[in-house]
Amino acid sequence: MSKQLFSVPIPSTNGSFTCTIPSDAQENSAIYLLTFTSPADNRLTPEFLDTFRLALDILEHNYPKGVLITTSGIQKFYSNGLELESALSSPGFFERHLNTLFRRLLTYVASYYLRIH
Repeated sequence: MSKQLFSVPIPSTNGSFTCTIPSDAQENSAIYLLTFTSPADNRLTPEFLDTFRLALDILEHNYPKGVLITTSGIQKFYSNGLELESALSSPGFFERHLNTLFRRLLTYVASYYLRIH
């Protein structure tokens, strides 16, 4: 069974980002599984993107450096992309939310592995 380290809620969708250590990871290995679930299809909204960055911050500042694997808790979708209406109606969406997450992922201190079903 995986060991849960923390969970961060996404209030707008009743979803969450949950960080666990995989059950098959060796003792003291720094392998982290970050699973996000934001029904119905993990759309990229300002709240989703901000929560993703917060989860990365928590992991970086509270746990040893290691390997980060991201995955979806929704079987059908890793993400179904932008929620276009939300993106277009949120001032500064690309600069403040989307590009900020992209920059964060590209400069993250852990090794990063993206797992797509």
